[in-house]
Amino acid sequence: MKRFQAYFWDFDGTIGDTEPDIRNSWLSAIAKLGLPEAGFDSIFRVGPSIQETCAMLYPQMPQPEQNMLLETYKSFYDEATTYSAAPYPGILDTLKQLRNDHRKIYIVTNKRLKPLKKLVVQFGLTELCHGMFAPDIISDLPLNKSQMLALALRISGVEPENAVMIGDTELDIIAGKNNHTAACGVTWGYGKKDILMEHQPDHLIDHPSELLK
Repeated sequence: MKRFQAYFWDFDGTIGDTEPDIRNSWLSAIAKLGLPEAGFDSIFRVGPSIQETCAMLYPQMPQPEQNMLLETYKSFYDEATTYSAAPYPGILDTLKQLRNDHRKIYIVTNKRLKPLKKLVVQFGLTELCHGMFAPDIISDLPLNKSQMLALALRISGVEPENAVMIGDTELDIIAGKNNHTAACGVTWGYGKKDILMEHQPDHLIDHPSELLK
């Protein structure tokens, strides 16, 4: 694969297996508010923003109640001191090699900044990452993945043709295409390979080390 100047990484399902903590926090919030859990397992997926997840779980819920659920979820997930999440096999070695090769590494994720910073420290990524871009990086008005990648490109000064967006869902492929970067899908996360292929990624890899070949 072509070596790029900058690698923009999704986090959940791409750098780390974070699903158990996220799932448990949603279920804890739902239980605390006495909401029905029916249909949760068939609807829930890691990848969309928490606002989108809330709307998928309870599409008829009035906005004030949605806001309460979101804040309750944050109280469980964002305020946790440690997480059970861990990097996927090969991620740390690949990131270290990219950094040693003087490539720039950025995180572009739907995870909010507070838990993201904790996980970056927990995973040992602090010295490997040149920057982090989360939905709440600017204000309480959340940015979507395409907007975050646009901001990351602008702040980093990297030209789109010298960058690749890497992620496990179609949201990452769409963000790359919307910003004219290369788009690389990964098969080890929470996304589905057939859906990734429908969005025509420039690359599709089964292991992080393939980025180095």
